[in-house]
Amino acid sequence: MAYDDLTTPLSVSEVNSLIKETLDESFYQLIVKGEISGFRPSTSGHAYFDLKDNDASLPSVVFRSALVTMPRFKNGDLVIATGRISLYEKTGKLSFIINKLTNAGDGELQALLEKRKLYYQNLGWFDIDKKKPLPKEIKTLGIVTSATGAVFHDILDVTRRRAPSLNIVLFPCAVQGKGAEITIASRIRQANNFENVDVLIVGRGGGSQEDLSPFSTDEVIEAIHESKIPIVSAVGHEVDWALSDYVADVRAGTPSIAAEMVTKDIFERRSRLSNIQNTMRLLMERKILIEKEKIPSPLVLKSLIDKKITEKRNSLPSFEYLSSILEKKVQDASYRFVMAEDEMNRAEKERIEDNKRRLDSCIHDISFSLSPRIRESKLQLSSLKKEMNSLMKGRIEVKSHEVFALKKEINALSPLSVLNRGYALVRDENGKIIRNKKDVNNGDTLYIRVEKGEIRSVVQEDNK
Repeated sequence: MAYDDLTTPLSVSEVNSLIKETLDESFYQLIVKGEISGFRPSTSGHAYFDLKDNDASLPSVVFRSALVTMPRFKNGDLVIATGRISLYEKTGKLSFIINKLTNAGDGELQALLEKRKLYYQNLGWFDIDKKKPLPKEIKTLGIVTSATGAVFHDILDVTRRRAPSLNIVLFPCAVQGKGAEITIASRIRQANNFENVDVLIVGRGGGSQEDLSPFSTDEVIEAIHESKIPIVSAVGHEVDWALSDYVADVRAGTPSIAAEMVTKDIFERRSRLSNIQNTMRLLMERKILIEKEKIPSPLVLKSLIDKKITEKRNSLPSFEYLSSILEKKVQDASYRFVMAEDEMNRAEKERIEDNKRRLDSCIHDISFSLSPRIRESKLQLSSLKKEMNSLMKGRIEVKSHEVFALKKEINALSPLSVLNRGYALVRDENGKIIRNKKDVNNGDTLYIRVEKGEIRSVVQEDNK
């Protein structure tokens, strides 16, 4: 395709096609020396990475067909690559398509990292005994990362789901580019001056080795080593490593994994509490169900109550029975009263007779043996007779009053006393007491008991 008229507008696809033709014609064979960074194999079998030096980087790709003939390589390797520059028209992305690759030794960045790693390792900063354990009780979590990146939001999502009560404090910083290591180290020291922070996550998302390089600088390594707060390093993806991972107290493969680590105990306690609550709820529901089954239904309760009422009613004596009992008690009381009265009279008569006999005997003895004193004795005897008669009369009056009171009490208890006030007791031929007009029929014979006597009558009125 040729293009000569600068006044004719081009479509985007035409521009990309023109650029691709120009690159394919001009840069069909290049030999480039550089360091592999950001190596990322794809599921299709192709390999993508950047070739870089101290000042620039070049997006590169090795297709699956060429990859099988090449030696194995990794991030940090210094290589000599042969290939062509081309443009992917759909996205406008330029790539260095490599068809031949040879290893030229370690790259400068990789060599620098290995030298720095060995230095701090010899200082003992990576030793296990230097690591601080994560506290069991974590109330406030500090995060040193970019405020606009996905890392902070990923950590928030995990903590809100697993430990919603956890306090989060963000210490925002740049995570790549020139001067990023200064802000990272500054935020770590700032977090240590913030008294409430219990654990600190320092990290960022994935990227090339150059993108992750601020976390391997002296400034960041020293800030992490000096930190009094336990630090979790969460830089890049699972396969990515930075020197901060070695000096930190705990290394997490990703920021999300770091959030899971610091919320582990809280999440487990919440899970145990939830299980206990569910168990208690099930036990309470079962207990309530068992107790409900013990409670009889309203119909059963009504039946039991009706049965109790019927039993109590049946246990109560009838009016006829109570009347007969009362009448018997009155008769027994009357009989005891009569017998007591006769016994008292007989005893009094016997006592009087006995006193008379003794008196006569005394008179005879006195007359016979004490003739001179007969007159005086007769006078005394006469006085004694009067006194005795007076005492006997008073005693008889007291007994009479007692007898009268007993009679009055008996009469009050007797059902016949009601008849004295004009009432009548009606019975049928079988002796059953009539209480309701409906209990008799025309022609029935009734016996009406009044105060003095009993009246026989025949019903002449139709009750229906």
